[in-house]
Amino acid sequence: MRPSTDRLRRRARGAIAPALAALLAGAGGALAAGASLPGGDHAAERGVPAGYRSVDPRTARAVDLGQPLTRNAPTFPGDPRFRWRVFTTVPESGFLLEQITSLGTHTGTHISAPCHFHERARCVAALGERFFAPRPLALVDVSARVARAGGDFFVTVRDLRAWERRHGRVPRGAYVVLRTGAAAFYRLGNARRPGAFDDYFDSAPGFSGPAVDWLFTRRGVLGVGSDSFGPDATMDAAFAATTAATAHGGITIENLGAGLARMRPSGDWIALNGPRYATTPRERRAGVPGFSGTHVGVTGFTRSPSAS
Repeated sequence: MRPSTDRLRRRARGAIAPALAALLAGAGGALAAGASLPGGDHAAERGVPAGYRSVDPRTARAVDLGQPLTRNAPTFPGDPRFRWRVFTTVPESGFLLEQITSLGTHTGTHISAPCHFHERARCVAALGERFFAPRPLALVDVSARVARAGGDFFVTVRDLRAWERRHGRVPRGAYVVLRTGAAAFYRLGNARRPGAFDDYFDSAPGFSGPAVDWLFTRRGVLGVGSDSFGPDATMDAAFAATTAATAHGGITIENLGAGLARMRPSGDWIALNGPRYATTPRERRAGVPGFSGTHVGVTGFTRSPSAS
């Protein structure tokens, strides 16, 4: 069933991700930085989690996991569209400069910070660097199920436990991402076509609220994401997945790209990068929030062809 505008929603920041080599070489590294989160496998805090050691940054294949930010990027209904113009050119001024004239903070591939859904919660400017260091990727691929039966379903705790039986325990500090297949339709922008699952606004699955709670409290993850508008099922008017993730102090990663098809269910890495935002002391005294989200680049690290 096609979602109505009041059943969809919005959700991002960035920073240049530290070298993956530093994470693998240092015992604990970025994983230990997530130790304040509840639950999880404490053994993983002492080093790289089992199953993730075979991806070496010196030989890893880098995969773009984002979507291009273009004028045609699909947006949540009511959000500002991305617009830009050439401000000046080399013949005019000796340099080329563009000006972004319209860009919502939850457009394109982006993250959402806790303050997106919760007052007085951390915004992008206050997120710790562990969110932008390379993180273990746990990829839950439900694209075949969506193609077969449609996207009106939740990914539950039972589904996550089944994933673990096949691929191993979700590592502490991981990002857990759904691949629904929706990324293939991102290029269509805001177009809506008749038919089942053939444009970006058709129903997509998402995590249930209890599943997200379980991931944070029992596995100590840092965030959840999807290659659709977000980690919430389109049919979920309460946006339980985003509500739960941000309530736990985590983030959501949204509008991920078709590059997810090149990543393995477990054993690979993911890193966020992009603009770094800050607020001035005067803005903070005035209670100005430090951005609820922002567009980011996302890079995956997987085995090189020679290592496959």
